[in-house]
Amino acid sequence: MSRKEEKKSKSVLESGLESMALITQLGLIIAIPIVLGAMGGHWLDGKFGTGMIFSLILLCLGIAGGIVGAYHQVTNVMKWKK
Repeated sequence: MSRKEEKKSKSVLESGLESMALITQLGLIIAIPIVLGAMGGHWLDGKFGTGMIFSLILLCLGIAGGIVGAYHQVTNVMKWKK
């Protein structure tokens, strides 16, 4: 059975579950670096008494990392679906 025939034979339930899994993965890929960056920055700010400098820097890095990770995940899924 070729890949095109497999795609046609998938049920609506399987397609919906795959979509939900992708959305969950993307949410985690975006959220985890942001939360870890914010928490790490808050901890460093408390340790060194620097106000919010580390929090902002690591939050921005977490956002960037989440976006890059989501982009890579989506491109991998698009390659797999071809």
